Order: sequence, then C-alpha cells, then structure tokens
Amino acid sequence: MTRQLKFPEANLSIVLPGTWLTLPLDDPPSLERQIAAVVKARIGRDDRLARLRRDAKEQLRGMAAAAAAAGAFRVALSLEILPGVPFPAAMVLDYSNWPPAAPGVPEHPDGTEQPDDTEQPDDTEHLDGTEHRLRLAFPGAELLALGGGLAVRRAIASTIRAGDETANDVKIQYWVITPDPDTLLHIVVDAPMASDTELYTQLFDAIVDSVRFTGVIVAAS
Repeated sequence: MTRQLKFPEANLSIVLPGTWLTLPLDDPPSLERQIAAVVKARIGRDDRLARLRRDAKEQLRGMAAAAAAAGAFRVALSLEILPGVPFPAAMVLDYSNWPPAAPGVPEHPDGTEQPDDTEQPDDTEHLDGTEHRLRLAFPGAELLALGGGLAVRRAIASTIRAGDETANDVKIQYWVITPDPDTLLHIVVDAPMASDTELYTQLFDAIVDSVRFTGVIVAAS
C-alpha cells in the first residue's frame, strides 16, 4: 500500500510505501498527538506497559527535538513496509542553501568573489547550468534525473556491532532541486538492519522521485 502525504508547512507532497509515522516539527500540539497515538497503537493500553509507553514517547520527542534543532521541518519513521512486516527506516527533511562552492565562483584572498575564468573540464561542456552546479556543489555524488527535476545522492553502508551481533546500516543523503533557485530539499535517510544496500537505495530513490512541490518553497533554516 502506498499513500501520498502532503506536508503543508513545506509546500510539498511525497508518496510513501507501507505505514509511516510523520512528525510535524513546526506544530507542537500536533506532534504530541501523533506521538501519543502511535505509542498507544503500537504498545497498547495495558497499565503494566506504562513505563514502556513513557520511554517510547520520550525517545520520539527527543528525536523530533534534535531534528527541529537541526532545521528540519518533518521526520518520517517507517513502521511497516507491508502489514505485519516491520521496516525500520527514518527520513529527516529540511530545506538547505547551496554549498558555497555551488556557483563555481572561487573566493579571492581579500574575501571578495571573483569570476571563475579557469577552463572547465571537457566532460562538463555538455551539462546545463543546474547539472553543472550540482556537480560542483557535491563532487562524487550520484546525479539523479527525477520526475520533479534533478537531484544528487550519496549513500554510505556500514556495519554496526552490538556485543556479538552485527547489523548493516545504510545512510543516504539526497539534495533535490526546488522551484527556488537558492534552496535545495535535503533528505537524510537512515536504514538500520538494511540487508541489501542497492535494494534500499532503489526504494528511497523511488520515494524521493515522488516528491512534488506545491507552492513557494520555505526558506532554508
């Protein structure tokens, strides 16, 4: 099952597969209601589980507070990819400015920006302005041509060890072009226990591909 979700505070929509909890970080009452509802649904109402419910709420509040402090507008937590099939993954979304290197204008020693008169490599001659700017801003990142426009992606796979147990962890970052030429949509994905890096990357590529902007972009924090 997939569902298109609208994030009105950020003027965008996104399609998420399975069941997700999305936490709006600009609306504390709504955030608290979402946390209370999901904890009650997942843990239940049994009085013996009161401490577990309290700890779960505090963890979610802490995650939301950390994301908000970093400038995010929404946190999305995957609960199930299919009914009864857990799928642990999280996405944090924010708007960011382009990195200083993005325009390709080097800084003069006196602090002023100077036009870049150096000859560009031959392999950039065919690029349009936006693609070239992305390559300058995020060297080595994978360029993606999405339905809503261009984006770049960086994916890192690692192994987490807890005692004698090990698990895979995949972290993916996306920077997506928006209608505002000065602003990028930044999405950070954390997928612990990811068994197949390529498969997870393909899944989140498809999710990011579903992003559609519905109005004026919110300014970067």
